[in-house]
Amino acid sequence: MKNRLEMVRNIRLELSGVKVNKFEDKEDGCWDGYRQEGMKEKDGRMVPNCVPVEAKKVKEGFPIPSPESGESDDEFISRCMKEIGGEYEQSQALGICYSKLRGE
Repeated sequence: MKNRLEMVRNIRLELSGVKVNKFEDKEDGCWDGYRQEGMKEKDGRMVPNCVPVEAKKVKEGFPIPSPESGESDDEFISRCMKEIGGEYEQSQALGICYSKLRGE
């Protein structure tokens, strides 16, 4: 409840033109339930890259399909989602497929 009240207070302050440091009391710069994994650029400045604590990693030993030669990006994403969609949440599976497509 306290975080929600602080968030509303901070939004009101920002709307009135006051700059608010949202992470002033956080050791790693992230809200409760999130952890910092490096930094990212947002609006021309570096900010903590916060991810949910319970975020699932790619399952060990589960094969992730690779793009085949001549296969369009859309065809690969569709095939990849069919192959791994049942093992992951839809948004997570989509992220994994796009990462594989980019060669990450």
